[in-house]
Amino acid sequence: METKDPMAAMASKEVADRAAACRDLSSMGEVTHLEALWKLVATDKSPGVRLSAAAAAADILSRCRLGAPRDALSDDQRDVLMEMFSRIDPGINAGIFPILACLDRPRSLTLICGGLRDPRGDVRLGAAVGLMRLCSTIGVVDEPSIEQTVVALLGDTRHRPDAVAQIARVCAAVGFRSGIEVIRHLHLSGTHADTIVEALGVLDGASHPLVGVWYSDGNDAGETNPKPDLGPALMVFDGRGALFHNGKNWAVETNFQPQRRMFIRRVGESEAGPVFQAIGRTFYAGCGESAGAITKVDWSTPGRETKASVRAVEALAACLGDTAKGHRSLAIFAMNAGQIDVAQAALVSAITAKSTPVDCWLALGDLLWERDRSAAAKQYGLYAKKAKVSADPEGMARAKTRAT
Repeated sequence: METKDPMAAMASKEVADRAAACRDLSSMGEVTHLEALWKLVATDKSPGVRLSAAAAAADILSRCRLGAPRDALSDDQRDVLMEMFSRIDPGINAGIFPILACLDRPRSLTLICGGLRDPRGDVRLGAAVGLMRLCSTIGVVDEPSIEQTVVALLGDTRHRPDAVAQIARVCAAVGFRSGIEVIRHLHLSGTHADTIVEALGVLDGASHPLVGVWYSDGNDAGETNPKPDLGPALMVFDGRGALFHNGKNWAVETNFQPQRRMFIRRVGESEAGPVFQAIGRTFYAGCGESAGAITKVDWSTPGRETKASVRAVEALAACLGDTAKGHRSLAIFAMNAGQIDVAQAALVSAITAKSTPVDCWLALGDLLWERDRSAAAKQYGLYAKKAKVSADPEGMARAKTRAT
């Protein structure tokens, strides 16, 4: 939190205070804040604050699109908000389009399509951002009418070249494969032609088999939520199929097929990357920030070994990478899967690599304590020298007690 009271900060005369309030509400705001944000979106004297307020409103709504959280707003309430925000001139604030997208009402796509035909370039760009926000949610993955409508926009002669290029980019990013042939036959020039080539490259890449490890933080695509309803999860492909870790254990996903392949930017990251949606989740390439966020591990007690967990650990060993963090992640999953020797070897590899997370020495000490107390004591001693007490007071106390 940058402000003590975001609502009070929104009323401040200082631009910096109002902008900080918007950033706070972007991550923790609730639907009760939407009316106050509307005033900033529509009337704030600072263009930057207007855009920040629009982003905050869209982020709040992104947390209310799926499942039980959607009940925070009834359809009637969404329609009222739709009317409020759609009255704002997009020339004053093109950030209204992601808001309209996240309201998820029938008028959302209609209004965004209208923005794509606007004579003002910044409005068209804002509408394209809204279109991406609308189409990337997993909530539309089983609604073919959305894809049909968006692909049809490519042939609408009322669109200017920049809008056509942006629509093609959205189609590619969200996996609307029915648009491939239409995109292939678009005749644009300059940078717009480059966008078309990139879109076709993205669609081609999505035709290749899924490989490696993929991470879900529990958020919907485009959702800004530090505490999503779904916890983090992992999926790994080993050439024989897919294995899914739901935060508790591994399971084989028989005859797995993703609902769609995408190429979008995860919230908080600067670049887009490969994505797929399945099992009610959005998965991003890689292992995420930390294996520890996916599964907790007791380094003194191995978990239960299963056929699925053995396959998963073998696959992870091949794709997590030769880095300290990669070895640490492998150790966590191996220990959780009951493979203590693999976990020990991975922790040793993490310690001999560069930029070792300091908790690796503590983990190796805990793992070795009942197996080789002399070796464990050495690791505890190294941890006590390298770590800060504030990072793990209990761990530091244990290390000092057991160290030689």
